[in-house]
Amino acid sequence: MLPSFSSQITFLYFQDYQSSSTFLDRVFGLEVVFNPGWAKVYRVCGPAFLGAVDASRGSVKDLPERKGVLISLTVKDAGEWRSRLEPMGLEAMTEMTHFEDLGLQSFFFDGPEGYRFEIQEFLDPQLRDLF
Repeated sequence: MLPSFSSQITFLYFQDYQSSSTFLDRVFGLEVVFNPGWAKVYRVCGPAFLGAVDASRGSVKDLPERKGVLISLTVKDAGEWRSRLEPMGLEAMTEMTHFEDLGLQSFFFDGPEGYRFEIQEFLDPQLRDLF
């Protein structure tokens, strides 16, 4: 039997760490749980975290292009989040999209340095309970 995991952290590496972490602070307003000065770890919920790292100090030195990376954050009311974020003038913000086959609605926007973000809400009760 494999040992269990205790938490999950997704680290995003940024060339311009200061403005990128300011973006994350401003847009998401998440609690910073660790900050050694060149990286921040934000609590998304429970034991799920999002980390911002100064690329010049982080452990990953050969950074590939960010193609195929999507940071999806699940919320209870995507419409409320869209209303909150719309006045910020975020780049490439989409309209709310309904994915009937997935039982969810979501919208997307661009973040710093090529990262793409999605705010999603599961409408299907079973999926809502799961995620």
